[in-house]
Amino acid sequence: MRLTVELDRMRIRAFHGLLPQEKQVGNIFEVSIEAWFSPSVSSMEREDIDSTVNYADMADIANQIMSEPCELLETVAIKLMKAIRDRWDFLEGGKVKITKVTPPIPVPMKGASVKIEW
Repeated sequence: MRLTVELDRMRIRAFHGLLPQEKQVGNIFEVSIEAWFSPSVSSMEREDIDSTVNYADMADIANQIMSEPCELLETVAIKLMKAIRDRWDFLEGGKVKITKVTPPIPVPMKGASVKIEW
């Protein structure tokens, strides 16, 4: 059995980017996280929060990492991945996707994203 815990497109204001304006004004980012593992049926039936991924804790980790400005979204994604893996060492894999909703690019788009999978 594989269980996935997912946070889908959390909207977080942050100050990531290379340009001075991005560091001052900030931007809205959408952060999506998936983390999966193989729990035992009995651990899930016991309703033991320690045997699963607490999505509230995962959201807190995302907020903390997003509050630390970086120039590259790739760096932010790696930091988030490492924090999640460190918190739940039983994870078998996951995904982190970070989208800058309005990047400073003069082309219409829904956003610019980076995604990491492990």
